[in-house]
Amino acid sequence: MRTFHQLLVPLVIVGAAEFSAAEIVDSFDIGEGLFTSTVQIDFANGNGYVFDVRWTAGGTTGWDLMTAIAVELDEFVLDYSTSEWGVFLQGIETFGDSDWGVGAGWPEVEDYWHYWTRVSSENDWIFSTAGADVRTVSDGSWDGWVFLSPDAPQPSVVPAPGGFCLGAMVLLKRRRRRR
Repeated sequence: MRTFHQLLVPLVIVGAAEFSAAEIVDSFDIGEGLFTSTVQIDFANGNGYVFDVRWTAGGTTGWDLMTAIAVELDEFVLDYSTSEWGVFLQGIETFGDSDWGVGAGWPEVEDYWHYWTRVSSENDWIFSTAGADVRTVSDGSWDGWVFLSPDAPQPSVVPAPGGFCLGAMVLLKRRRRRR
């Protein structure tokens, strides 16, 4: 018969691998102003970045937030096109991560940036039916950009694999003491 320890170790290893598949790599404070909206960008490789963008002007759009990030950070590059239908985000490159696509492989491959919104961090993500250039943001609102996946942005706080393993080891230690 297997012991508790023998059963938990494989679960810890699988759990750590699962948590390490997606990760918020870094977060940034951008701009100045009375209000703050958050932009989360999730690359196809699982790396995510969170930007708290401060603003003051009424009528600020989701696209204004993106351009504010690009203006403030040299390491943040946007590739986009504009037409009578609005702005179309084609690519983002930042801190060694980059994804680019125009949906040429769709519907088999979701090779384009998906735009998500939510009213606040307490609300669920909603796939946006409006473009970022026409969506007016509000104080505390969130915009999410996800490449190569129709899924909502990943949780903005993902436990590090080491933290998960440490927690499991503490449980193991407590389990041993009770015997």
